[in-house]
Amino acid sequence: MNEGWFSVEFSRNLVWFSLLSLLSLMSFYVHRGRQRTLVLSIWMAMLALGVMCLGACGIGLAVGQPSHVLRPLLVVGVVVTVVFGATLNSIRRTYQDAELRKTIAQDI
Repeated sequence: MNEGWFSVEFSRNLVWFSLLSLLSLMSFYVHRGRQRTLVLSIWMAMLALGVMCLGACGIGLAVGQPSHVLRPLLVVGVVVTVVFGATLNSIRRTYQDAELRKTIAQDI
């Protein structure tokens, strides 16, 4: 078995990345149709972070990393990917609806 990529003490702190899912509270901007670029950029960045954590977990599993390395990567990857991946399409649709409402309001 290889030496771990990081220590047990550090791996306990890695799980705090799951709190990034609280960024989904930015959805109040979505319902108002504001800050589209900011919100979608954050959503895509967090989705990429989640997928990278899952990928790192897979690589760690393949090279034989200890469980104190794999578990936090798996938890962070699953939580962040599920939260941001599940809401991405609905956010895009909501922004499109808000843009349509603005266009209709300008036509009146």
